Amino acid sequence: MSTDSYEIAKVQYSRRPTQGVILGIDKYGVWSIGIAIAPVLVFLVARNLGGALTAALIMSPLALGGFLKTEAGIPWTVQVLKILKFHRRKATGMAKYRKKTGPIVKGQLELPGYPNRFEIWETSKGSVVIWDKQSQHASITCVVASPGMAQHSVSVATPEEREGLIAGWMTVVGAWTRRRQIAKVTVQERTRPGSIVVEQQHFDALKKTGPLAESYQEALNLLAQEVVWRPSTITLTLDMGGREGRSLVKSHGGGKAGVLGVCEQEMGSTTEALMQAGFTRVAWCTPREWAAAGRGTVDPVGETAIDARIGEAFEGVAPELAGPMSLDEDKDYAETDSAFHRTYWVAEWPRIQTIPGFMGNVAFAESHHGFAVRHTFSLVGTPVLMKDAMKRIAQERKTWRQNARFKQDRAGTTIADNADWHNLDAREQDLVDGQGQLEFSGYLVVTAVTRDELEEACAAMEISAANAGIELLVLAYEQQAGLISVAYPTGMGMK
Repeated sequence: MSTDSYEIAKVQYSRRPTQGVILGIDKYGVWSIGIAIAPVLVFLVARNLGGALTAALIMSPLALGGFLKTEAGIPWTVQVLKILKFHRRKATGMAKYRKKTGPIVKGQLELPGYPNRFEIWETSKGSVVIWDKQSQHASITCVVASPGMAQHSVSVATPEEREGLIAGWMTVVGAWTRRRQIAKVTVQERTRPGSIVVEQQHFDALKKTGPLAESYQEALNLLAQEVVWRPSTITLTLDMGGREGRSLVKSHGGGKAGVLGVCEQEMGSTTEALMQAGFTRVAWCTPREWAAAGRGTVDPVGETAIDARIGEAFEGVAPELAGPMSLDEDKDYAETDSAFHRTYWVAEWPRIQTIPGFMGNVAFAESHHGFAVRHTFSLVGTPVLMKDAMKRIAQERKTWRQNARFKQDRAGTTIADNADWHNLDAREQDLVDGQGQLEFSGYLVVTAVTRDELEEACAAMEISAANAGIELLVLAYEQQAGLISVAYPTGMGMK
């Protein structure tokens, strides 16, 4: 079939649901309003009208905060609590992190805000397993490659190939949603300036001179300015504390050995599934490879030294040193060892029809100087069982009808309300068709070496995101948590 006669598939996302529990008020707003009304009712029951009026006056900001929402759809009462917590952290020095000096504990991963929570294990085949002692979760990460899903001017993949890869990917995702031991699936795309340090070292070792050597050195210098790395990874987080997980661990001998056995089994089955779906490479990360990615994010100046060890016995970074040495959090950015970061939340996905691969605008974002924007995009998905997904849809339908009855006496339902209803229909149809449900959230960390460069990079990224049809909102007052959860895929996600 020729490309000219081929009709490219289109995708379209629904807007963020706004029905809430009742009349668009979510559970946090309901709690705020309920707490505000409670003392007023107490005084009314006691027939103390003056006390009721005083209580109503005092509690009115809390009630109003339950009705009003921020741009991100968060009730103002929750937002105020978030702001107060941030300033408390600033006042107590918790917004500034410095790595403790002393002997390194082998196998211990220290991350800001999560002391003594993570351990780094290694399977018999040398793959890394991040063990979360608090939640009893094990995370495994692989680097993947495909013929090309992002729409870009230099993409060699045809629309048919991209759509075939997407169909294969959805089959794999559907299988994950039916496996109860899988708690989260995190897909990441990193973009960073590349390095030719290894090639330069080999050339320097030859000690060549003359016009030909000068020409080759000039070519290397030009290449150093153009090369960009865009590795993609998939992280599976396995729940070893749940019923299914405990049973699997027990069948593999129990304890740490049982957890590693389950992880190795999952690696094998996932590799086979991804290769059948059309991926051309599936390589499970070693501890030093996994650590190098996180370390490079918080200390990009040191990436050249890390790249210089490629191909050597000590390639990568010791996993115990993966975390930042320092981290200072502000309202809308965070500063680490040698970089500044701003973390965004993807508030809205394209609401108009677009082609698969629309995220290529983000992956290939460039500053006005023509350089690639250094960033990490993370898509965190939580599998939902079929029966639970159907129950949620039924409950949301009930809520929609209740809201519609309340609105009928006034202006009636709006186009936006009807869009929410059609979204429920589409979700239910997908489940009936056999697709699994993966509730996902998108996060984007933009990184630069200086504060001014960060502002330039963020401006370029926001324009690229708008061209892709997505809306980015800064994770205000949560920059530390956002950065750590994205830079280090440990299955935590963001609440």
